[in-house]
Amino acid sequence: MTEDEIQQIFFVECDEALEAAETGLAACREGTHDGETINAIFRGVHSIKGGAGAFGYIPLQTFTHHFETLLADVREGKVPLEPGLVDLLLLSLDCLRDHVETARGGGTPPDDADLIARLEAALACNAGAAPAPIPVAAEAPPAPPAPPSPAFDDLDDLLNELAAPAPAPEEPESWLVHVRPHAGAMTKGSEPLLWLRELTDLGGTCELCDIAAVPTFERLLVEQGYLGWSFRMPGHVTREAVAEIFDFVGDEVALAYGPEGTLPPPRIGAPAAAPAATPHAEPAPGPVSAPAPLAASPNEAGAPAPVAGAAAAPAPANQSVRIDLRKLDMLIDGVGELVIAQAMLAQRLTNEDLAHIEELALIETLVRDIQEHAMAFRAQPISSVFGRVPRLLRELGASTGKHVKLEVAGETTELDKTVIERLSEPMTHLIRNAVDHGIESPEERRAAGKDPEGTLTLSAEQKAGRIIIRIADDGRGIDRDRVLAKAIANGLVAPEAQLSDDDIHQLIFAPGFSTAAQVSNISGRGVGMDVVKQNVKELGGRITIESVPGKGTTFSLALPLTLAISDGMIVQVGDQSLVIPLTHVIESLRPTPADVKGMGTSAQVLNARGSFVPIIPLGVLTGAYEATTNPCEGVLVLVETEGHGRAALLVDTITDQRQFVIKALDAHYRQIDSVAGATILGNGQVALIVDVDFIASTAARSVAGPALAVAA
Repeated sequence: MTEDEIQQIFFVECDEALEAAETGLAACREGTHDGETINAIFRGVHSIKGGAGAFGYIPLQTFTHHFETLLADVREGKVPLEPGLVDLLLLSLDCLRDHVETARGGGTPPDDADLIARLEAALACNAGAAPAPIPVAAEAPPAPPAPPSPAFDDLDDLLNELAAPAPAPEEPESWLVHVRPHAGAMTKGSEPLLWLRELTDLGGTCELCDIAAVPTFERLLVEQGYLGWSFRMPGHVTREAVAEIFDFVGDEVALAYGPEGTLPPPRIGAPAAAPAATPHAEPAPGPVSAPAPLAASPNEAGAPAPVAGAAAAPAPANQSVRIDLRKLDMLIDGVGELVIAQAMLAQRLTNEDLAHIEELALIETLVRDIQEHAMAFRAQPISSVFGRVPRLLRELGASTGKHVKLEVAGETTELDKTVIERLSEPMTHLIRNAVDHGIESPEERRAAGKDPEGTLTLSAEQKAGRIIIRIADDGRGIDRDRVLAKAIANGLVAPEAQLSDDDIHQLIFAPGFSTAAQVSNISGRGVGMDVVKQNVKELGGRITIESVPGKGTTFSLALPLTLAISDGMIVQVGDQSLVIPLTHVIESLRPTPADVKGMGTSAQVLNARGSFVPIIPLGVLTGAYEATTNPCEGVLVLVETEGHGRAALLVDTITDQRQFVIKALDAHYRQIDSVAGATILGNGQVALIVDVDFIASTAARSVAGPALAVAA
């Protein structure tokens, strides 16, 4: 493994540590934390510090050291975790995130001098210097009068008194830690010298370096671990503090605690090393007794460390493995080609030979299993996106003066990593818009009888094979009259146009549209919401708006769970084959003349069990040759959409139902509103994937009356 690859692993672990620390500090802010929460925050920051030192990121290491020192005092109960301190820790975490990004991409590290000064001021040693804690944001009380000084007969007595050392507090008894790295620690890029320095920084003193396992020169392997060390640690240092030094290593190092005795035996691969002998070291001062067995300490992986005198147990199998994203993408692409090949084979065998139908069904089942497992590799919880929101709200609160409380639901909902990566930008725009435009100032909220603190709610759920993400605020809502007036003034809508509430809501996505009274660093230039719609559209999703004046606004994003492989219904429309995503399909039927009703001069609706849904002839929309226009002669596919209810798509016939590989159309041609992409069928033909939401929304507006006159 190269150094660049090891650094990439370090930055991945940094992201995980930052997310864990963010979650822990959020719990501290809500008052739902416990001791383990503080430990988790400390471990995350400590692991970043260790990696930063190993790779020479000095500014990152320096800042993390100050951050970690304060967290250590908090963990040990020396500094109370008050709201003001939690805010300081959150600011420090934001700065730490900036340091990590600078180390990852290069550039100038953030200016952290002021923050470091605040961290040092909050330490227990500084807080304890005062006779009583001084409340934050309040004037310090006058200092109490100094106690009377004792009388001294002459100057010599005074100097002797000053020179006399202060009585030292009683120090807890020191203890031993025994460290034995295995060969795997070397092959994974670990550096034992850094561990030893960390132990020394904690006040430890090396009492023994065990060289008994070092072989002769001709049998020496540089990647193996032969040495072991015993350190005497001060009594005030905890075992947890020592164990955290080895967080990166896991079960590739043996740790044991206890009195003097032999170190854990080495775990060395072939060629076999010389058997471990009794360490050559002088006994510690004091009475000497028989070596006691060392107390096994659980390592980070949860397995006990080897015990002296016992055979080294095999390390438990690692339950996870890091995979380069490019390799994972290659696997997904290969699975996609396998799906296409399986469809082609099924097409040929079905047409030529029915004797192998059982084998064909088995292959189809296996391909589907492989596809589902491969797609699961890329699935990640959306919490990675939601976890960035608290910092964004803190920054927006500082610039707007608005206090916003965050509520989150469904953060464990999983979707494709590609979708998550491309979701960050539109989510940021929507949240900035909600805080700047939606949520009122504290004074306005009080006047309206609301809580001065606004509420932003993020939620995610899976529904019909798609993920629905909602960003809701309890603000003033959308002023539809103002939006319409602004659109008319900008020439986006004709003055005589009669628009529905949904049509007016969609106006805010028009390029250059903004109702902000003045331009700020948050909004006002009209370049945010159109970017949101475009990004969501490129993801194959839809965005809808619900708003109640005085109550708030909800943006709903309906996105596919994956951008690679999906299930679809293959239909024939005239001379064209189209694919309807199965996530939208409710049922298919052949209606009777009594089920079809006319509306106006050309529109038709279907009476589906007492409810009327518009009939959309796909042949007319696609310009297919000789496509049927009579619902009673074709097949109606009843589909469900987000925000526009149901619709019935008129097709000639349904030819198949199978998995299909989604290919982006705009990469080879251009984006088309009614088309979500393309795929390759089993016969090698290219088929377009129907954008059901767009078609249904267009039909709903045409049936309702006037079309939206927004410039494209």
